[in-house]
Amino acid sequence: MTTATTITPLPGVAATEAVDPRLVVVKRVPFNAETPLAQQTGLITPIPLFYVRSNFAVPRLDAAHWRLSVEGEVARPHHLSFAELRALPTRSLLVTLECAGNDRSTLSPPTEGEPWQYGAVGTAEWTGVPLAAVLEAAGLADRTREILVEGADRGTVATRPGTIPFARSLPLDKALHPDTLLAYAMNGELLTAQHGFPVRLIVPGWYGMASVKWVTCVAAVAERFDGFFQTERYILSRPGQEEASTPVSVMRVRSLILSPLADAALPVGRHRVRGLAWSGAALVQRVEISADDGASWEPAEFASRAERYAWRRWEYTWEAMTLGLITLRSRAFDGRGHTQPSEPEWNRLGYTNNAIQVVAVQVIE
Repeated sequence: MTTATTITPLPGVAATEAVDPRLVVVKRVPFNAETPLAQQTGLITPIPLFYVRSNFAVPRLDAAHWRLSVEGEVARPHHLSFAELRALPTRSLLVTLECAGNDRSTLSPPTEGEPWQYGAVGTAEWTGVPLAAVLEAAGLADRTREILVEGADRGTVATRPGTIPFARSLPLDKALHPDTLLAYAMNGELLTAQHGFPVRLIVPGWYGMASVKWVTCVAAVAERFDGFFQTERYILSRPGQEEASTPVSVMRVRSLILSPLADAALPVGRHRVRGLAWSGAALVQRVEISADDGASWEPAEFASRAERYAWRRWEYTWEAMTLGLITLRSRAFDGRGHTQPSEPEWNRLGYTNNAIQVVAVQVIE
């Protein structure tokens, strides 16, 4: 594939952007950082606090020279400028993005990859153009099997020669879904460099690796894409099994306890337990809480309305009457009957961990 942009990689954080000191830095080069749970105070994650996931250095792009190449198995290959893309009909969606490696740090034995805790997840309002509109204008060939999306970020990996881009493909039905967006704005503002300026893909309901940042090329392909980030990373590989041929895709159902925080000292009495729950497959239908090591569960109350692609806030009133160490747990159920396992499902690369979170607190006089 070709791109029309000259890229100057930055060594870490984009020179024009400051890093919010509240972010928890997981890796400095390339820059990766997560959101502290205590900072998830609203339905929407503020841009400065939104987690950052990059596989390579942030490319330096400007809107005036950026072009989107639309090519491959199409009748009318062409390039779109930033202004031309923004002139197309747009839509805005509230979407939760979660890194596929979120909560990797709790897996035992440890796995490859960045040691994320629970903060590689966030929700934003994304504004952009449906990818389907761009593809339909180009005229897809009948033999198109997948849509390949390539970012401007590039680097080297151990198993591939030379420099490669970050690239992922989508099955045709997902690429043509009206909610799959070429987004240029986040929470009402143009994207920042860390979050994919000038244009990134947003694939609602899928783990964040599908939402390619710094998009410069969209190509219709007749064969299955076998790029590094499609076949060697973002796949599930378990002991005794061959590596999955199907890439990681839909987010598993999950809930998190935001407050109280782990290791908090709480007086005897009534406390409000608060958290978040989401699922890529269907709406979250209920959340349950346990304060007795999982022996019993009680329903929480939702504190925000259901959104198809975004998390829901929930709350639970807990009567803390027993002194000492108490473990709080939450588990979510979605509309397709999925729930969370009590223990992590280990895999070699540490992906899609949605095990029940355990928050230990001390109840004191």
